Amino acid sequence: MAYIICEPCVDVKDTACVDVCPVDCIHTVDGENQLYIDPDVCIDCAACVDECPVEAIYQQSDVPSEWESYIDINSIFFETFEYPEKADGDSDESGKSRGKEQGVPEEFVQLPDSVGSSLRQPFALMTMLGQPLLGAFSAKFKTELEGMAGKPWVFSSAISTGINSLINLILYPLVLFFIGMQQGGFGLFSSQGNLMLFLGIVIAIAEGVFRFKDELTTTPDAEQARYGASFYGWFPSLIATPLLKGARSALVKAPAEPRTTMPGAVQTEGTIYSDDITERYRRYGMVNRVSELADHYRIEIEFPRWVPNSSAKETFELPDRMPDYAYEVYLSSSYAPETSPTQESVVTVQTQLPRNIKNPKQFADPRFEKVVGRTSSFPDGFRNIFTIPGQPEDFYSKYQNRMLEIIVPKQGTYEELALEQTVHYAKLKG
Repeated sequence: MAYIICEPCVDVKDTACVDVCPVDCIHTVDGENQLYIDPDVCIDCAACVDECPVEAIYQQSDVPSEWESYIDINSIFFETFEYPEKADGDSDESGKSRGKEQGVPEEFVQLPDSVGSSLRQPFALMTMLGQPLLGAFSAKFKTELEGMAGKPWVFSSAISTGINSLINLILYPLVLFFIGMQQGGFGLFSSQGNLMLFLGIVIAIAEGVFRFKDELTTTPDAEQARYGASFYGWFPSLIATPLLKGARSALVKAPAEPRTTMPGAVQTEGTIYSDDITERYRRYGMVNRVSELADHYRIEIEFPRWVPNSSAKETFELPDRMPDYAYEVYLSSSYAPETSPTQESVVTVQTQLPRNIKNPKQFADPRFEKVVGRTSSFPDGFRNIFTIPGQPEDFYSKYQNRMLEIIVPKQGTYEELALEQTVHYAKLKG
Protein backbone atom coordinates (compact mmCIF):
# COMPACT_ATOMS: atom_id res chain seq x y z
CA MET A 1 0.00 0.00 0.00
CA ALA A 2 1.66 3.21 -1.18
CA TYR A 3 2.21 6.40 0.77
CA ILE A 4 0.36 9.62 -0.07
CA ILE A 5 1.54 13.24 0.18
CA CYS A 6 -1.25 15.44 1.53
CA GLU A 7 -2.17 19.11 1.91
CA PRO A 8 0.63 20.22 4.33
CA CYS A 9 3.09 19.86 1.44
CA VAL A 10 1.25 22.44 -0.70
CA ASP A 11 3.49 25.46 -1.35
CA VAL A 12 6.21 23.89 0.85
CA LYS A 13 7.70 21.22 -1.44
CA ASP A 14 10.53 20.36 0.95
CA THR A 15 12.72 17.76 -0.80
CA ALA A 16 14.06 15.99 2.29
CA CYS A 17 11.80 13.06 1.41
CA VAL A 18 13.25 12.90 -2.10
CA ASP A 19 16.77 12.56 -0.74
CA VAL A 20 15.97 9.46 1.35
CA CYS A 21 13.70 7.63 -1.10
CA PRO A 22 15.56 4.44 -2.17
CA VAL A 23 13.57 3.97 -5.39
CA ASP A 24 13.20 7.60 -6.54
CA CYS A 25 9.38 7.55 -6.57
CA ILE A 26 8.77 11.14 -5.35
CA HIS A 27 8.47 13.74 -8.12
CA THR A 28 6.99 17.04 -9.19
CA VAL A 29 7.22 19.38 -12.20
CA ASP A 30 7.42 23.11 -12.75
CA GLY A 31 4.09 24.72 -11.98
CA GLU A 32 2.99 22.14 -9.41
CA ASN A 33 2.70 23.31 -5.82
CA GLN A 34 3.49 20.00 -4.08
CA LEU A 35 5.37 16.71 -4.38
CA TYR A 36 3.78 13.42 -5.44
CA ILE A 37 4.50 9.72 -4.74
CA ASP A 38 4.11 7.26 -7.61
CA PRO A 39 1.91 4.45 -6.17
CA ASP A 40 3.23 1.95 -8.73
CA VAL A 41 6.86 2.48 -7.74
CA CYS A 42 6.58 3.12 -3.98
CA ILE A 43 7.85 0.14 -1.96
CA ASP A 44 6.22 1.19 1.35
CA CYS A 45 9.55 1.59 3.14
CA ALA A 46 8.35 4.63 5.18
CA ALA A 47 11.77 6.27 4.87
CA CYS A 48 10.15 9.53 3.75
CA VAL A 49 7.64 9.80 6.60
CA ASP A 50 10.06 10.85 9.34
CA GLU A 51 11.96 13.18 7.02
CA CYS A 52 8.95 15.31 6.10
CA PRO A 53 9.17 18.54 8.17
CA VAL A 54 5.43 19.27 7.87
CA GLU A 55 4.13 15.69 8.45
CA ALA A 56 2.40 15.56 5.08
CA ILE A 57 3.04 11.87 4.23
CA TYR A 58 0.64 9.13 5.28
CA GLN A 59 0.11 5.51 4.34
CA GLN A 60 -2.90 5.32 2.03
CA SER A 61 -5.04 3.53 4.62
CA ASP A 62 -4.17 6.17 7.26
CA VAL A 63 -4.85 9.33 5.25
CA PRO A 64 -7.08 11.68 7.30
CA SER A 65 -10.62 11.90 5.98
CA GLU A 66 -10.32 15.60 5.08
CA TRP A 67 -7.37 14.79 2.79
CA GLU A 68 -8.66 11.63 1.09
CA SER A 69 -8.89 13.52 -2.21
CA TYR A 70 -5.10 13.56 -2.31
CA ILE A 71 -5.10 9.81 -2.95
CA ASP A 72 -6.58 10.45 -6.41
CA ILE A 73 -4.47 13.58 -6.87
CA ASN A 74 -1.25 11.58 -6.43
CA SER A 75 -2.44 8.88 -8.80
CA ILE A 76 -3.69 11.27 -11.51
CA PHE A 77 -0.42 13.19 -11.53
CA PHE A 78 1.48 10.11 -12.77
CA GLU A 79 -0.96 9.37 -15.59
CA THR A 80 0.83 11.98 -17.70
CA PHE A 81 4.14 12.27 -15.86
CA GLU A 82 7.23 11.11 -17.78
CA TYR A 83 10.28 9.98 -15.86
CA PRO A 84 13.41 11.90 -16.88
CA GLU A 85 15.21 8.72 -17.91
CA LYS A 86 12.26 7.80 -20.20
CA ALA A 87 11.78 11.19 -21.83
CA ASP A 88 14.01 10.37 -24.80
CA GLY A 89 11.37 8.32 -26.55
CA ASP A 90 11.46 5.08 -24.57
CA SER A 91 7.71 4.74 -24.29
CA ASP A 92 4.99 2.27 -25.00
CA GLU A 93 2.51 2.29 -27.91
CA SER A 94 0.25 4.82 -26.18
CA GLY A 95 3.09 7.32 -26.02
CA LYS A 96 3.26 7.30 -22.23
CA SER A 97 6.41 6.60 -20.33
CA ARG A 98 6.73 3.04 -19.12
CA GLY A 99 8.34 4.25 -15.90
CA LYS A 100 11.10 2.45 -14.05
CA GLU A 101 11.95 -1.11 -14.96
CA GLN A 102 11.99 -3.83 -12.33
CA GLY A 103 15.37 -4.83 -10.95
CA VAL A 104 18.30 -3.05 -9.34
CA PRO A 105 18.24 0.60 -10.47
CA GLU A 106 21.14 1.63 -12.66
CA GLU A 107 22.43 4.11 -10.09
CA PHE A 108 22.99 1.24 -7.67
CA VAL A 109 25.02 -0.92 -10.03
CA GLN A 110 28.32 0.98 -9.93
CA LEU A 111 29.28 1.24 -6.28
CA PRO A 112 32.43 2.92 -5.00
CA ASP A 113 35.04 0.69 -3.44
CA SER A 114 34.98 0.33 0.31
CA VAL A 115 38.01 1.26 2.32
CA GLY A 116 39.30 -2.09 3.53
CA SER A 117 41.48 -2.84 6.49
CA SER A 118 44.69 -4.84 6.49
CA LEU A 119 46.69 -6.54 9.21
CA ARG A 120 50.06 -5.17 10.14
CA GLN A 121 53.16 -7.22 9.55
CA PRO A 122 54.09 -9.73 10.85
CA PHE A 123 50.49 -10.41 12.01
CA ALA A 124 49.29 -10.85 8.42
CA LEU A 125 51.91 -13.53 7.74
CA MET A 126 51.21 -15.26 11.06
CA THR A 127 47.47 -15.25 10.30
CA MET A 128 47.96 -16.67 6.83
CA LEU A 129 50.19 -19.49 8.08
CA GLY A 130 47.99 -20.13 11.12
CA GLN A 131 44.75 -20.72 9.21
CA PRO A 132 44.69 -24.48 9.92
CA LEU A 133 44.59 -23.73 13.66
CA LEU A 134 42.51 -20.54 13.49
CA GLY A 135 39.85 -22.41 11.53
CA ALA A 136 38.99 -24.29 14.74
CA PHE A 137 37.70 -21.10 16.39
CA SER A 138 34.10 -19.87 16.47
CA ALA A 139 32.25 -18.14 13.64
CA LYS A 140 32.31 -14.77 15.44
CA PHE A 141 36.07 -14.96 15.89
CA LYS A 142 36.66 -15.86 12.24
CA THR A 143 34.24 -13.20 10.97
CA GLU A 144 36.04 -10.54 13.01
CA LEU A 145 39.46 -11.72 11.85
CA GLU A 146 38.32 -11.94 8.23
CA GLY A 147 37.16 -8.32 8.37
CA MET A 148 40.48 -7.24 9.88
CA ALA A 149 42.50 -9.14 7.28
CA GLY A 150 40.61 -7.52 4.43
CA LYS A 151 41.91 -9.98 1.82
CA PRO A 152 40.77 -13.61 1.41
CA TRP A 153 44.28 -14.82 0.69
CA VAL A 154 45.36 -13.54 4.13
CA PHE A 155 42.45 -15.14 5.98
CA SER A 156 39.17 -16.70 4.88
CA SER A 157 36.59 -18.22 7.22
CA ALA A 158 35.59 -20.83 4.64
CA ILE A 159 39.14 -21.84 3.69
CA SER A 160 40.45 -21.96 7.27
CA THR A 161 37.46 -24.03 8.41
CA GLY A 162 37.89 -26.42 5.48
CA ILE A 163 41.59 -26.92 6.19
CA ASN A 164 40.89 -27.44 9.88
CA SER A 165 38.20 -30.02 9.07
CA LEU A 166 40.66 -31.96 6.91
CA ILE A 167 43.26 -31.90 9.68
CA ASN A 168 40.67 -33.23 12.11
CA LEU A 169 40.24 -36.29 9.86
CA ILE A 170 43.77 -37.22 10.95
CA LEU A 171 43.81 -35.69 14.42
CA TYR A 172 40.63 -37.28 15.85
CA PRO A 173 41.49 -40.90 14.87
CA LEU A 174 45.01 -40.53 16.31
CA VAL A 175 43.72 -39.02 19.58
CA LEU A 176 41.15 -41.80 20.06
CA PHE A 177 43.72 -44.44 19.12
CA PHE A 178 46.27 -43.27 21.70
CA ILE A 179 43.57 -42.91 24.36
CA GLY A 180 42.53 -46.47 23.62
CA MET A 181 46.12 -47.68 23.84
CA GLN A 182 46.51 -46.09 27.27
CA GLN A 183 43.23 -47.44 28.58
CA GLY A 184 42.95 -50.81 26.85
CA GLY A 185 46.53 -51.69 26.09
CA PHE A 186 45.78 -52.99 22.57
CA GLY A 187 48.28 -53.01 19.74
CA LEU A 188 48.66 -51.03 16.52
CA PHE A 189 46.89 -53.42 14.15
CA SER A 190 44.38 -54.91 16.58
CA SER A 191 40.64 -54.85 15.99
CA GLN A 192 40.19 -52.44 18.91
CA GLY A 193 42.74 -50.08 17.38
CA ASN A 194 41.03 -50.17 14.00
CA LEU A 195 37.70 -49.45 15.68
CA MET A 196 39.15 -46.37 17.40
CA LEU A 197 40.54 -45.11 14.11
CA PHE A 198 37.19 -45.65 12.41
CA LEU A 199 35.30 -43.83 15.17
CA GLY A 200 37.69 -40.90 14.92
CA ILE A 201 37.09 -40.59 11.19
CA VAL A 202 33.30 -40.77 11.65
CA ILE A 203 33.38 -38.06 14.33
CA ALA A 204 35.56 -35.81 12.16
CA ILE A 205 33.26 -36.20 9.14
CA ALA A 206 30.13 -35.60 11.21
CA GLU A 207 31.64 -32.48 12.74
CA GLY A 208 32.70 -31.19 9.31
CA VAL A 209 29.23 -31.70 7.87
CA PHE A 210 27.72 -29.83 10.83
CA ARG A 211 30.14 -26.92 10.45
CA PHE A 212 29.28 -26.60 6.74
CA LYS A 213 25.61 -27.54 7.08
CA ASP A 214 24.32 -24.23 5.68
CA GLU A 215 26.54 -24.59 2.62
CA LEU A 216 25.57 -28.20 1.97
CA THR A 217 21.79 -27.87 2.25
CA THR A 218 19.27 -26.12 0.05
CA THR A 219 16.93 -25.39 2.97
CA PRO A 220 18.56 -22.83 5.25
CA ASP A 221 18.20 -22.99 9.01
CA ALA A 222 16.83 -20.14 11.06
CA GLU A 223 20.38 -19.31 12.18
CA GLN A 224 23.52 -19.37 10.10
CA ALA A 225 26.58 -21.01 11.67
CA ARG A 226 28.93 -19.36 9.16
CA TYR A 227 31.60 -22.02 9.51
CA GLY A 228 31.38 -22.83 13.22
CA ALA A 229 34.04 -23.99 15.65
CA SER A 230 35.50 -27.44 16.04
CA PHE A 231 34.95 -29.49 19.16
CA TYR A 232 38.11 -28.24 20.80
CA GLY A 233 37.75 -24.66 19.54
CA TRP A 234 34.64 -23.57 21.40
CA PHE A 235 36.19 -22.80 24.79
CA PRO A 236 39.29 -20.96 23.46
CA SER A 237 36.95 -18.85 21.30
CA LEU A 238 35.20 -17.47 24.39
CA ILE A 239 38.49 -15.91 25.45
CA ALA A 240 40.03 -15.18 22.05
CA THR A 241 37.07 -13.29 20.52
CA PRO A 242 36.95 -10.37 23.01
CA LEU A 243 40.76 -10.22 23.04
CA LEU A 244 40.80 -9.94 19.23
CA LYS A 245 38.25 -7.12 19.24
CA GLY A 246 40.16 -5.28 21.95
CA ALA A 247 43.42 -5.53 20.05
CA ARG A 248 41.99 -4.38 16.73
CA SER A 249 43.64 -0.95 16.76
CA ALA A 250 47.05 -2.54 17.39
CA LEU A 251 46.69 -5.30 14.78
CA VAL A 252 45.03 -3.38 11.95
CA LYS A 253 47.00 -0.99 9.77
CA ALA A 254 44.02 1.05 8.54
CA PRO A 255 40.71 0.59 10.40
CA ALA A 256 37.79 -0.06 8.09
CA GLU A 257 35.66 2.98 7.29
CA PRO A 258 31.94 2.94 6.52
CA ARG A 259 31.15 2.31 2.87
CA THR A 260 29.60 5.27 1.09
CA THR A 261 26.91 4.54 -1.48
CA MET A 262 25.58 6.36 -4.48
CA PRO A 263 22.86 9.01 -3.90
CA GLY A 264 19.51 7.43 -3.12
CA ALA A 265 20.88 4.32 -1.46
CA VAL A 266 19.51 3.53 1.98
CA GLN A 267 21.98 4.13 4.80
CA THR A 268 22.46 1.99 7.90
CA GLU A 269 24.33 2.72 11.06
CA GLY A 270 27.72 1.20 11.71
CA THR A 271 30.09 -0.52 9.34
CA ILE A 272 28.55 -1.57 6.02
CA TYR A 273 30.07 -4.59 4.32
CA SER A 274 29.78 -5.28 0.61
CA ASP A 275 27.29 -8.12 1.08
CA ASP A 276 25.05 -5.85 3.17
CA ILE A 277 24.46 -3.57 0.18
CA THR A 278 23.01 -6.47 -1.79
CA GLU A 279 20.94 -7.44 1.22
CA ARG A 280 19.38 -3.98 1.39
CA TYR A 281 18.32 -4.30 -2.24
CA ARG A 282 16.82 -7.68 -1.43
CA ARG A 283 14.84 -6.21 1.49
CA TYR A 284 13.27 -3.76 -0.97
CA GLY A 285 12.61 -6.44 -3.60
CA MET A 286 15.06 -4.83 -6.03
CA VAL A 287 16.96 -8.02 -6.87
CA ASN A 288 14.65 -9.69 -9.35
CA ARG A 289 14.67 -10.94 -12.92
CA VAL A 290 12.03 -11.50 -15.59
CA SER A 291 12.90 -13.98 -18.35
CA GLU A 292 10.76 -14.51 -21.45
CA LEU A 293 10.77 -18.00 -22.92
CA ALA A 294 8.91 -19.46 -25.86
CA ASP A 295 5.61 -20.10 -24.09
CA HIS A 296 5.97 -18.63 -20.61
CA TYR A 297 7.60 -16.02 -18.40
CA ARG A 298 9.85 -16.82 -15.45
CA ILE A 299 10.01 -14.30 -12.59
CA GLU A 300 12.72 -14.73 -9.96
CA ILE A 301 12.86 -12.65 -6.78
CA GLU A 302 15.68 -12.98 -4.26
CA PHE A 303 14.49 -12.68 -0.68
CA PRO A 304 16.64 -11.20 2.12
CA ARG A 305 19.19 -13.53 3.64
CA TRP A 306 21.28 -11.68 6.21
CA VAL A 307 20.70 -9.00 8.81
CA PRO A 308 23.19 -6.20 8.07
CA ASN A 309 26.13 -5.70 10.38
CA SER A 310 25.19 -2.51 12.21
CA SER A 311 24.90 -1.08 15.67
CA ALA A 312 21.20 -1.96 15.69
CA LYS A 313 22.05 -5.63 15.21
CA GLU A 314 24.22 -5.68 18.32
CA THR A 315 21.96 -3.42 20.39
CA PHE A 316 18.81 -5.48 19.87
CA GLU A 317 20.64 -8.84 19.59
CA LEU A 318 19.26 -9.57 16.13
CA PRO A 319 20.02 -12.94 14.54
CA ASP A 320 22.42 -13.38 11.64
CA ARG A 321 19.70 -14.55 9.26
CA MET A 322 16.61 -12.63 8.21
CA PRO A 323 13.47 -14.68 8.87
CA ASP A 324 11.65 -16.29 5.97
CA TYR A 325 9.15 -13.75 4.65
CA ALA A 326 5.47 -14.50 4.28
CA TYR A 327 4.42 -13.80 0.69
CA GLU A 328 1.35 -13.75 -1.54
CA VAL A 329 1.25 -13.80 -5.33
CA TYR A 330 -1.69 -12.34 -7.24
CA LEU A 331 -2.56 -12.62 -10.93
CA SER A 332 -4.95 -9.90 -12.05
CA SER A 333 -6.73 -9.53 -15.38
CA SER A 334 -6.42 -13.27 -15.85
CA TYR A 335 -8.01 -14.74 -18.91
CA ALA A 336 -11.09 -16.97 -18.68
CA PRO A 337 -12.91 -18.61 -21.62
CA GLU A 338 -16.17 -16.75 -20.99
CA THR A 339 -14.53 -13.31 -20.88
CA SER A 340 -12.93 -11.11 -23.51
CA PRO A 341 -9.19 -11.65 -24.01
CA THR A 342 -6.93 -9.18 -22.23
CA GLN A 343 -3.83 -7.61 -23.74
CA GLU A 344 -1.76 -8.02 -20.59
CA SER A 345 -1.88 -9.37 -17.06
CA VAL A 346 -0.31 -8.12 -13.87
CA VAL A 347 1.59 -10.30 -11.40
CA THR A 348 1.80 -8.73 -7.94
CA VAL A 349 4.03 -10.11 -5.20
CA GLN A 350 3.41 -8.80 -1.67
CA THR A 351 5.79 -9.83 1.11
CA GLN A 352 5.82 -9.25 4.83
CA LEU A 353 7.92 -10.32 7.79
CA PRO A 354 6.26 -13.27 9.53
CA ARG A 355 3.72 -12.44 12.25
CA ASN A 356 2.80 -14.11 15.51
CA ILE A 357 0.01 -16.60 14.86
CA LYS A 358 -1.84 -15.69 18.05
CA ASN A 359 -1.35 -11.93 17.64
CA PRO A 360 -0.94 -10.88 13.97
CA LYS A 361 0.05 -7.35 15.03
CA GLN A 362 3.27 -8.67 16.54
CA PHE A 363 6.27 -10.13 14.72
CA ALA A 364 7.01 -13.82 15.02
CA ASP A 365 10.52 -12.83 16.15
CA PRO A 366 9.98 -10.04 18.73
CA ARG A 367 13.58 -8.86 18.34
CA PHE A 368 12.62 -7.14 15.08
CA GLU A 369 9.92 -5.00 16.77
CA LYS A 370 12.52 -2.36 17.70
CA VAL A 371 13.92 -1.83 14.20
CA VAL A 372 11.37 -2.77 11.52
CA GLY A 373 9.64 0.35 10.25
CA ARG A 374 11.69 2.57 12.55
CA THR A 375 14.84 2.67 10.42
CA SER A 376 14.88 2.94 6.65
CA SER A 377 17.08 -0.14 6.35
CA PHE A 378 14.44 -2.44 7.83
CA PRO A 379 11.16 -2.21 5.87
CA ASP A 380 8.39 -4.57 6.88
CA GLY A 381 8.32 -6.07 3.41
CA PHE A 382 8.11 -5.12 -0.22
CA ARG A 383 5.78 -5.24 -3.20
CA ASN A 384 6.69 -6.07 -6.78
CA ILE A 385 4.45 -5.49 -9.79
CA PHE A 386 5.23 -7.19 -13.10
CA THR A 387 3.27 -6.56 -16.28
CA ILE A 388 3.08 -9.76 -18.36
CA PRO A 389 1.74 -9.56 -21.93
CA GLY A 390 -0.55 -12.48 -22.65
CA GLN A 391 -3.65 -14.32 -21.47
CA PRO A 392 -2.64 -16.67 -18.63
CA GLU A 393 -5.26 -18.55 -16.66
CA ASP A 394 -3.05 -19.36 -13.68
CA PHE A 395 0.57 -19.42 -12.52
CA TYR A 396 2.99 -21.63 -10.60
CA SER A 397 5.20 -20.44 -7.74
CA LYS A 398 7.98 -22.15 -5.81
CA TYR A 399 10.00 -20.81 -2.89
CA GLN A 400 13.34 -22.47 -2.18
CA ASN A 401 16.58 -21.30 -0.62
CA ARG A 402 15.41 -17.67 -0.32
CA MET A 403 14.44 -17.55 -3.99
CA LEU A 404 10.85 -17.16 -5.20
CA GLU A 405 10.29 -18.48 -8.72
CA ILE A 406 7.03 -17.74 -10.53
CA ILE A 407 6.10 -19.35 -13.86
CA VAL A 408 3.38 -17.53 -15.81
CA PRO A 409 2.23 -19.07 -19.10
CA LYS A 410 1.63 -16.69 -21.98
CA GLN A 411 -1.75 -18.29 -22.38
CA GLY A 412 -3.60 -21.21 -20.88
CA THR A 413 -2.59 -23.02 -17.71
CA TYR A 414 0.71 -23.96 -16.15
CA GLU A 415 0.00 -27.68 -16.50
CA GLU A 416 -0.27 -27.28 -20.26
CA LEU A 417 3.38 -26.17 -20.34
CA ALA A 418 4.50 -29.62 -19.09
CA LEU A 419 7.70 -28.17 -17.63
CA GLU A 420 10.13 -30.42 -15.79
CA GLN A 421 10.90 -29.51 -12.20
CA THR A 422 14.25 -27.84 -11.67
CA VAL A 423 16.81 -29.98 -9.85
CA HIS A 424 18.92 -28.14 -7.28
CA TYR A 425 22.33 -29.50 -6.41
CA ALA A 426 23.99 -28.59 -3.13
CA LYS A 427 27.66 -27.78 -3.45
CA LEU A 428 30.47 -26.57 -1.23
CA LYS A 429 31.25 -22.94 -1.84
CA GLY A 430 34.90 -21.97 -2.24
